[in-house]
Amino acid sequence: MMNQINISLKDLNLRFQKQEANEILYESINKLFFKKIVYVCSFGAESAVILHLISNISKDFPVIFLNTGKLFDETLNYRNDLIKLFNLTNIIEIYPEKFDLTKHDANEDLWKDDHNKCCEIRKVNPLKKALKPYTTWISGRKGYHSNERREKKVLEIVNSKFVLSPLINWSQNKITEYFESFNIPKHPLYKKGYLSIGCRNCTVISSDSNDVRSGRWSNTNKTECGIHKN
Repeated sequence: MMNQINISLKDLNLRFQKQEANEILYESINKLFFKKIVYVCSFGAESAVILHLISNISKDFPVIFLNTGKLFDETLNYRNDLIKLFNLTNIIEIYPEKFDLTKHDANEDLWKDDHNKCCEIRKVNPLKKALKPYTTWISGRKGYHSNERREKKVLEIVNSKFVLSPLINWSQNKITEYFESFNIPKHPLYKKGYLSIGCRNCTVISSDSNDVRSGRWSNTNKTECGIHKN
């Protein structure tokens, strides 16, 4: 399957460019990557869109929730609300390894000195382990989030896994319209100015409404947690 899809990656992206997000997800879940695909969900500011789309295909579709141990209480409550609202029945909650936390972050303040290492032990490593049974994972990336993301395709290969980003070409207005059309509740912190929501220590109110991720790792050169990098 890996080699077969890899050969036609360009053709698949051309096809996906002509399809709506629900069509991309339906084909990927039920045909292309059947039982080998999972959604990696942060339950952040815009996660509900893909969750809603997936719930219309399968309530039992696997959703990995990466609990870093540093999330906002509002995010955990929002997760519970969306699970109930969409009747999701297959949430796989994963955590950082206790050994890594004890060795590298015993005082829980690693984020102050080494953002990359903190993300590595709390996000990258746990997710890498959780993705072993799958060939493909769904990402909620959108092109308007950053120049780097604007260059991404719907389907890419990262660390020998397919990464499917069905909303990569959606605009911020389209995201807003989707929430309104289906009366989906927003993350409670979104109303307070948090346009992108990660861990509480490294997320502040967005300083620029035109730069969704301006509140992530502010005043640093860091722009991504690392799960999308080879």
